[in-house]
Parts: sequence; structure tokens; C-alpha cells
Amino acid sequence: MAQLRSTRRFSLQFESLEDRLTPSSVAPDVDLTTRGALGTINQAIFRQFDAQPTGTGVIDSFVRLQSQGAKASVEHGFNTDGPLQFDENKSRQFTHALRLGDVPEVNIGGVKYREFLLDINQKSSQPYLSLDELRLYVGDAPDWTNYDLLNGTLAGHAPVYNLDEGGDHWVKLDVRLNPGSGKGDMLLYVPSSRFGSDPAAYVYLYSKFGLNYMPSAGFEEWAVAASSLTCDHASITGAVRDIDGNPMSDIVIFLDANDNGVLDANEQYATTDAAGQYAFTNLASGVGALSTYRVRQILPEGYVQLGDAPPPISFALCTDLAAVVDFINYFDEWVDSTPNT
Repeated sequence: MAQLRSTRRFSLQFESLEDRLTPSSVAPDVDLTTRGALGTINQAIFRQFDAQPTGTGVIDSFVRLQSQGAKASVEHGFNTDGPLQFDENKSRQFTHALRLGDVPEVNIGGVKYREFLLDINQKSSQPYLSLDELRLYVGDAPDWTNYDLLNGTLAGHAPVYNLDEGGDHWVKLDVRLNPGSGKGDMLLYVPSSRFGSDPAAYVYLYSKFGLNYMPSAGFEEWAVAASSLTCDHASITGAVRDIDGNPMSDIVIFLDANDNGVLDANEQYATTDAAGQYAFTNLASGVGALSTYRVRQILPEGYVQLGDAPPPISFALCTDLAAVVDFINYFDEWVDSTPNT
């Protein structure tokens, strides 16, 4: 049988390096390339951010990074008032020390987090960027330096948060969701318990981009806002009474973030007043399943809660939302109390 031969001619074409995507063979641990996406790595929350006004006076950029040289495939660095070490912008307007008290705090699901904003800049031909390393440190001085690339310490100190703790992790970002600079692309929430409680302490953030998807244009910038950029207008209030309607004071009410029935060290709680009232305010809404709250109480010895545990409360919208959860307890000397029901 005769073979047909095509007379169509082909020409070789070369793809320029600056337009070439560099996809990783390993899937990201958190993929933020769709609107509203979020995920967690080592207890920190990474959330795709819908752009809001973030101009001067609204946010404070504390470290700006930009690749040095046209052929650079990664960029990295950290904020400090000391000597700069890597790809940090030299202007103190964009790279400087940061106090813990200047980092907004938000309550998500019953746990308090510190909130950071990331703004990325990429060419439309290469919209993806990978966040490959992220470490945060807490110090007592504004000018720490000497970041050790081998062991990940800063000025000899270990991080309070490490993206790669327990294995290699990375986050995939897409600039097309919020094109342009200064609008923000990701919100990072790190548990407040990692940083301690001294508002005068200094926070250092080291990050590296480009190991999975390399930077293609402009700068990457970490910032904090004057107030939280997260919708945190929701509240839960209620009262605790005995079966005769008398208020019960000094009852611990807590938000059971991990739904284990126990008040854990990082979970938020309140104590009822003389009228048996309690309140949780400034709760985050619109953070998907993470902005779900489970209200529980710690019963005094000999008391039993009437009825089942209250159902979870989900605040799905970024509006002023309020929920009421009341408890009724009764005394039963023949029943051993458990810490909560």
C-alpha cells in the first residue's frame, strides 16, 4: 500500500525564557488560583484575597522583594532595620522592622490569628508564582540580620512558624485574579499563640518565591493593614441559667475550634457575668468552613446541660451578623459532671 506523504512544512520555534511557565511536577499544598480558595499548612491559613483599597495609609509594606538581574529565577529576603541581605528593596519605606502590636489580629473559628497581606506582580504571559519558603521570627530588637540559608535561622534564632515544617510545602498564586500592584493577592493568618503576647516585640518574615513558578516582573510585597482586612463583624452572645431561670455566673463559655469538647490553650473563651451573660465579638465571617463556631461550656461539678450541644454556627457573609446561644443547666447530685457537654 502506498504511503501518503505530507508536503506541509514545519519550522522550529523557540520559546523565550521570560514567557515560559516553569510548572512543578509536584502539586501545590495550597492552590490559590481560583477566587475564594483557601487552605492550611502547619496551622497557618492561606487565603486568596479579593482586592480592596490598599493604598498609602491603609497598608504598611514592611518588606518588598524584587529579583536581582534579568536571569534571576528566584527572589527572597526578610524585613529588618539592619543591613539587607538578599533581594529586599533598599528603601525604608518598603523594608523595615515590624512590631507585633502593628499586626492585626482576627478571630477565626474560635482561634486568634495575626493577619498579613501579600501582593504579587507578574506578567500576563506568566501569571503563576509560587511561594516556596516562609518563616516568621519574633525578636527583641529591630535590626536582626544574618539569615542562615542552610538551617533557616535568623540571627541564630529558630522560626516561630515554618512553612516547611514536617516536609516541603508550597503555595500556588495567580496574579490574574487581582491584576495590578497594590491590590493584594493573598491573606496569611498565623496563630497568635506562635508570637507571644508582647506588642513591643519585633516580627520578622522571610519568604522565597520562584522554585516552582518563577517571578516574571515587578516586585512581591508583604504588608499589614491599619485594621484587619478580614470581615470580622460577627458576634455570638447568650446567657446561662439554671432550670429555674436563675442566672449562672462564672461559667466558662468557649469556642471549640477543633470540636474536641475541650478548652485548648489557643481557643477563645469568655466567663458569664452576674446576669449569666457572655459575648464573643469581632468574629470573622466569610472564611469558608473556617468561620464556623462551636459554642461550648464548662459545667460546674454536679451540673448537667439540658439538651444537646448547640449546632455549629457558620458566618458565610461579610456583613454584621449576630447569633444567640443560650444554655440551661440543672443540678443532679447523682451524675458526675464532665468538663463540658
